[in-house]
Amino acid sequence: MRLSAIVLTLGLANPVWANVNPDRIKAVTAHGTIMGFAFAILFPLGATLIRTASFRGLVWIHAGIQAFAYLLALAGLGLGVHIAIYPQSQLTASNGHPIIGIIVVGALVFQPIGGLIHHYMYKKYQRRTIWATTHVWWGRIILTLGIINGGLGLMLSGNTVKGEIAYGVIAGVMWLIWMAVAIWGSMRSSGTSDETGEKAVGHSDATSDRYSDRNRNA
Repeated sequence: MRLSAIVLTLGLANPVWANVNPDRIKAVTAHGTIMGFAFAILFPLGATLIRTASFRGLVWIHAGIQAFAYLLALAGLGLGVHIAIYPQSQLTASNGHPIIGIIVVGALVFQPIGGLIHHYMYKKYQRRTIWATTHVWWGRIILTLGIINGGLGLMLSGNTVKGEIAYGVIAGVMWLIWMAVAIWGSMRSSGTSDETGEKAVGHSDATSDRYSDRNRNA
């Protein structure tokens, strides 16, 4: 989260913040740092991990990272609502950031539900179902919108060009890595059932079970 804080600090050097209450500056900094860390780093990291790694319990590591990121997003949303309810005149602007933020965080509540249903259906049928496709693409669309909304938030806060560039570079690189891995994973899993990494987990579990059997028989 330190990197996100640096980005916000660059922006808060803007003269528009000179006469703003220090507590309000802290709230805006915390909001931007938390949301930036969740959407530009943690969410893409969790989505990338499920497509690139292969070890026992991978699905639950993925779920844990995404759940933690969502809790951060909820905390960030709470701060955002606090900031919006008690605005400083210097910070008001015609910007869709608050509304988009509420929609994004609200829409993400369906991700853990869809993920659990997908996992259950995969275990039951040992193949992809519509739940897998829905879970994957809903996440990609909503998280991409969340990353874009972070840029709108920087504009709303009167961030400096340096701050906006820093966020754009960090978020852009993470998004490109995420999309590259998604494309690679789709090509690799063409004709198989491991669209979201489930097959890799099954393979890892099987390998671990065989290893345990050898140890028990030794």
